[in-house]
Amino acid sequence: MKISSGWEQSIYVLLILSRLPKGKHINSLALSERLHVSHSYLKKTIKSLVKEGLVKSSPGKLGGFSLAIPLDEIDFYKVFMAIEGREKVFASQHLLVQFLNKDKPKLEPCAVSSAMDNIENTLKTTMNSITLNTMMKQIQENYDIDDLDEWIKTVAK
Repeated sequence: MKISSGWEQSIYVLLILSRLPKGKHINSLALSERLHVSHSYLKKTIKSLVKEGLVKSSPGKLGGFSLAIPLDEIDFYKVFMAIEGREKVFASQHLLVQFLNKDKPKLEPCAVSSAMDNIENTLKTTMNSITLNTMMKQIQENYDIDDLDEWIKTVAK
């Protein structure tokens, strides 16, 4: 399993949008330039965040994007679902039948599928426990974000 780069980009987009003054927006081009990422890819990523209800889109010349819900209501798993989809991380191919070379295995659960389900549940629990509000607090404790706030003032509409 590999989590796409869109997931990490989404985390930072949401963190940036959380710094916006009320009623202001930032466009996707400014965000892609700030993060030094592909604008076309970031637009697709942001569209997923809008669809999931994490980001608001405002059309027009002064439009752009803003946060739809507070950071303390957004956890890593919500962002993961928005970007990576709602399907299971592990979808069994039911290879136990071929592995055993039998038409129908016994009804005992497949050990591999059970282990992968356990890993997925652990991943989900861990991601649910980390909010973006917690991330922003850690960033503010460890780094000076005055430059970010100044940049936001220049690009926010």
